[in-house]
Amino acid sequence: RRRSVDTHRHYCPNPACRYYGWLGLGNIVANGHPNGGRWRQLKCIICGKTFLETVGTPFYRCATPVETIVRALTALAEGMGIRQVARLFQVDPNTVLTWLTQASQHIEAISRYMVHTLHLSQVQMDELCALLSQVQSAPEAAEAVLARWPRRRHRFWLWAAIDPISKLLLAVVVGDRSLTTAQMLVHAVVQVLAKGCVPLFVSDQLAHYAVALLTHFGQWVTIPRRGTCGKHPKPRWMPLPTLQYAQVVKRRVSGRVVAVTHRVVYGVAAQVQTALEMCGWQINTAFIERINNAFRSHVAALGRRVIALAKTMDGLRSQTILFQGYYNFCLPHAALRLPLPEPLPTRGNGSPKKWQQRTPAMAAGITDHIWTLQELLLFRVPPWQQEVTV
Repeated sequence: RRRSVDTHRHYCPNPACRYYGWLGLGNIVANGHPNGGRWRQLKCIICGKTFLETVGTPFYRCATPVETIVRALTALAEGMGIRQVARLFQVDPNTVLTWLTQASQHIEAISRYMVHTLHLSQVQMDELCALLSQVQSAPEAAEAVLARWPRRRHRFWLWAAIDPISKLLLAVVVGDRSLTTAQMLVHAVVQVLAKGCVPLFVSDQLAHYAVALLTHFGQWVTIPRRGTCGKHPKPRWMPLPTLQYAQVVKRRVSGRVVAVTHRVVYGVAAQVQTALEMCGWQINTAFIERINNAFRSHVAALGRRVIALAKTMDGLRSQTILFQGYYNFCLPHAALRLPLPEPLPTRGNGSPKKWQQRTPAMAAGITDHIWTLQELLLFRVPPWQQEVTV
């Protein structure tokens, strides 16, 4: 039979073509491998434009073998530092940093394109402390040694939001511990929610979350006048009736948690408890705390007592974006696996396969299979979604 190549994920890169940027219209056909190369050449039958399948990906016009880049980025996503990866693959650290930057920009565009219009019932938010190294001059370093004080570090915070049911990592923001960064996190969560969807939000007792949620899920309410005389009260910005927000309040003594209480900030306590009882839970931040542990394990710059600290906030953000795509699309989650109707035999004398492994993207209905990192980096995002140039 005649061979066929699946081209539904490719689009014509010619801006002069009337099919420019459109997927799945059948105008892209395979055109062989030029000069016997690895990458396939594609052709638009409308305008006659030929292009490689790597156009719009980090592998376009890259002389380094793809396997080396993918393995290096996988090592970064599994918790190795940039210099460790450079020594392992015998390349310059700046080269690894370039691969990381390009991959993070591409994965960020993929997340914007695929993670949207989600109907969620719960969202948990939290912030994680991160240290950035600071280069000091010789006199400052000498004074630090004399004062028996370690080198000065910049302290930043990693803000994250997760869907506790599908374990999908919704948003990651790097910044200071201020209201502005909290607004950025809530805004990023709102961007992936479906229109009119207001889930139950749970966080710790940081006051910035309540203000940020009120900003995005509020409305002007006219207060009626109590008496017959005097001015009418000014309209007030009040939370929507559908907004539900609860906090986990931890009381610490000498840095240790000695008591935990719950507080409902927006909404009715009975409705919040009913929403949580559907999953058999109570007010908690256990799932986002588990993600914080995953960040510590998979991002070298976030580890405790490590020397692989990021030097800039952009470098830390690139590592976290890489982990976000790797976690959502490529890393199976043990809590999301499903039992198979019938055990499947495996090769050799191994035990039959009893479970279907799933990633958070599969549990959220975004994809139908576990992606490899190479498949993720080869995914071509339509041009109107590429806010960041790859």
